[in-house]
Amino acid sequence: MDVGVRETGSRSLLPYLAAGFSLLAALSHLWAMPEHMREWWGYGAFFLASAVLQGAYGTILTRWPRRSLFLVGIGGNVSILALYLSTRTVGIPFFGPHAGEVEGFGFVDLFAAASELGLVLALGALMMKGLSFERKLQAAIFLTAGALVVGHLLHLLADGGTTGHDS
Repeated sequence: MDVGVRETGSRSLLPYLAAGFSLLAALSHLWAMPEHMREWWGYGAFFLASAVLQGAYGTILTRWPRRSLFLVGIGGNVSILALYLSTRTVGIPFFGPHAGEVEGFGFVDLFAAASELGLVLALGALMMKGLSFERKLQAAIFLTAGALVVGHLLHLLADGGTTGHDS
């Protein structure tokens, strides 16, 4: 089902707004990639892959706005946002020369995160097009509960990470 098209036949602007956010996030990751590449090739490769995938996603989204594509974008960008939050609260996970260190943040980091959050919100709005009021309310409650659980878990991880470093 093409949810980017209204009953009147005119194109909705939401897929283009979402694509714009995706392209902004891609440019932000591309901008930050050389600095991360100097730290370690693995960090740089992650930022390069993120930039390429988000750029391609933004382009594909304008051509084929579909619910399945919206879900892929929401999942991918929520994952990147969760990684961003964890690297800023408990440290860089798993591997690399700075594993476990809490990463600082700057303007480009905040710009990328804001672009990804805008993309997730635009994709969420696209997912809700055509749903009944009851379904929209259920989705809003589910998303709010999910956000609270994730926020609580990140808070617990941050507290545990701080205690672990002090002990």
